[in-house]
Amino acid sequence: MVDACRTLDCEPADLEDEFDRVGDLLVSLEERIREDLMPGPDVLQVADPLTHLLGSWSLERARDATWAAARALWALRRFEDLVEEFAERLDAAVGLAGRMLLTPLRD
Repeated sequence: MVDACRTLDCEPADLEDEFDRVGDLLVSLEERIREDLMPGPDVLQVADPLTHLLGSWSLERARDATWAAARALWALRRFEDLVEEFAERLDAAVGLAGRMLLTPLRD
C-alpha cells in the first residue's frame, strides 16, 4: 500500500475503495475454496483440531489489520528507523500467524 501510494502520489484513503474491492474478491474466493475443500463428517472429526484452528482465522479481520498496518506505515514513512522496525515486527507477527496455521498435526 505504501509503495502504491508513493508511486501514485496519493494518500492511503485514496486507494481504500480498491483495497476493499480486492478484499471482497478474496473473501468470495475463500468461501468457494472452503466449500470445495470441506470434508465429510467422518474426516471432519479426525481433522477437528485443524478445523478449529483454521476456523479461528478470519480473512475480514486480517484485512482490517492489514489496512491499519498500511496506514501506520504510511504515517511513519518519514521516520526511517521507526518504520523499518515496525515493518520488521509486523513481518515477524505475520510469519508467526502463518506458521501457526501451517503447523502439522501429530498423531
